[in-house]
Amino acid sequence: MKQCFIILLLFCTFIGCKKAIESPKSLGLGNINTLYPMGVGKVFYYRMDSSRLVNFKYSTAYYSVKDTVVNTFFDNQGRTCYTIFRYLTDTFHIQPYQYNESYYIAYDINKIEVVDGANRRFIPLVNTVSLNTTWNGNSYIDSTQLLVSPFASNLTYANWVYQYIAINQPDTVLNHIFPNSYVVLQHADSTGFNPNNYSSTLLSEEVYSASIGLIYKELYAYSWEAPPNAGGYYDDRFDVKLYLISYK
Repeated sequence: MKQCFIILLLFCTFIGCKKAIESPKSLGLGNINTLYPMGVGKVFYYRMDSSRLVNFKYSTAYYSVKDTVVNTFFDNQGRTCYTIFRYLTDTFHIQPYQYNESYYIAYDINKIEVVDGANRRFIPLVNTVSLNTTWNGNSYIDSTQLLVSPFASNLTYANWVYQYIAINQPDTVLNHIFPNSYVVLQHADSTGFNPNNYSSTLLSEEVYSASIGLIYKELYAYSWEAPPNAGGYYDDRFDVKLYLISYK
């Protein structure tokens, strides 16, 4: 009888562990509000690396970014929104922060919208937070709107399919480990490089950490065109990376 009780106890323990492993909480299937928490007075400090190929020379400018949540309001749909002011300075902080732009975040039941300084509305996060979830994060944007410059006419916001590609996994940003991170691949497409023809690469990705918010962002675009279509060689590259340094 004692042996039967021990076997039964072990069986129940195994079932309990199995249920815990398969539960949404343990799988990291959280709510989007926990991935992008906002509150008036919150401040996020980032480092921004902005690279551009000009006259076949690749140069990078470095900035310190301060995003400050300044107020909250209700939009015309009655949704709670937060206004963020962005300030920039050099990475050595020789100059004081200068106002750069403002953007706001709108919280819906099953999605979060971000309206940037150019009035472009993105949907960076949706429920359900699952590896199987995909969505059109640029559905509010004119599909013909240029992504980088008037020259990169083939690189637009059209046909982007956002997807969670990592859930509740550790991620390292500037040597700091965030244990509960969520990676959203917004777009990844490349024609491969052909020196005698048009070539392009486009990558956009964001990483969020639970209870913190956006910790990393990258937008990389590259296009190449050779004669005679370009009337001369044309080489364009654009890369912006945003790394979270600290927050309060």
